Amino acid sequence: MAPAPIANQWPEDGPRKLWSREIGDGFSTIVSDGRMLYTMYRGDDDQEVIAALDSATGETMWAHRYPAPFIEFEVEETHKETGKNRIAKQVTKFGTGPNSTPLLVNGRLFTLGFTGIMKCLEAASGKVLWSHDLYKDMGASYLRFGWATSPLAYGDTVIVLTGGKGQGVTAFKQATGDVAWQSSDLDASYSSPIVANVDGNDHLIAYMSNEIIGLDPTTGEVHWSLEHKNQYGTSIATPMWCPDNLLYFVNGGDEAGGRVVRLSAKDGKIAPEETWVNRKIRGGLSNPVRIGDYLYGPNSAGENAKLFTGFDLRTGEIAWQERGMPGPKCINAEGLLVVLDDDGNLYLVSADPEGIDVLGKTKLLESPAWTAPTLIGSRLYLRDRKTIMAIDLG
Repeated sequence: MAPAPIANQWPEDGPRKLWSREIGDGFSTIVSDGRMLYTMYRGDDDQEVIAALDSATGETMWAHRYPAPFIEFEVEETHKETGKNRIAKQVTKFGTGPNSTPLLVNGRLFTLGFTGIMKCLEAASGKVLWSHDLYKDMGASYLRFGWATSPLAYGDTVIVLTGGKGQGVTAFKQATGDVAWQSSDLDASYSSPIVANVDGNDHLIAYMSNEIIGLDPTTGEVHWSLEHKNQYGTSIATPMWCPDNLLYFVNGGDEAGGRVVRLSAKDGKIAPEETWVNRKIRGGLSNPVRIGDYLYGPNSAGENAKLFTGFDLRTGEIAWQERGMPGPKCINAEGLLVVLDDDGNLYLVSADPEGIDVLGKTKLLESPAWTAPTLIGSRLYLRDRKTIMAIDLG
């Protein structure tokens, strides 16, 4: 069935709102099986909540709550007065999470919370099938801004960035939660892994804290590694697989910039070849989208940056930059862009290498609206830290 088209213009007062309701704190994106919506939020009493909502009404169908007190971490930094190492808590001034997007596959829902608690639930009922505490029980690397990496399905496994010696990346059996393989000594990041097909070979790509690596998704064998540092080790955006074996990735700070390498199979392994680096491309909290040979999305190195940019995938040349849309999160909807900015404004945009044309704008959410919206057919689901809603873009 072809996706329902969206309207190329909006009424003066914006698209029709179907429903809206309160929800707890968090930046977890909404996923759906068509009937139910799945997301996560922070509840009361140091709990996290995994919830399934009726897509037609927003009514809660089931909710699983579990304790998730914020982690206290011993920093190797001696206190002048006590002579003991300083104790630091996870940083919550940007939000208390959860930040990760659930994964829905084969009737199971895989989630990862702010403090590193990973769950596998029966999607229809919310029954817990298995659970791991990646930090406390598995020794995963500490993420002070809360876990944000999302699980990835491959074959009968689910793959996550865990971090730490010998376990930078971990593949679990989907059915049981048993470890299928672990690989790499690198620290995890806030980015999510992807699988690309390189010259007929499935290839796992993971942007760790300061390096991006390529692995065999069936065994975890590392094929290649490239340093791509940023100031705080806060790699956020997910690598993007593009035509002609081009891989785009960008850091979350302002040091390494945007970069494209071309991957190819050589002597039984996958290897990267440098194409371009542009340190003026600075990414943000979300990915750009690709239309043809151009990428459109955020160009933000700090909280106050408000640049929306278009650049050439082949060369890295910036075609244009526009101010006034902080942190644009874009969906390619049949050539038009549906864009949600950090201030909670929703736009309908036409974009090409010459610039952008705003076709519609409406204010729907409160700042910071960092969660990427979800478009299913002509229905758009979106949320901020207080509200979740559905609107009709048809």
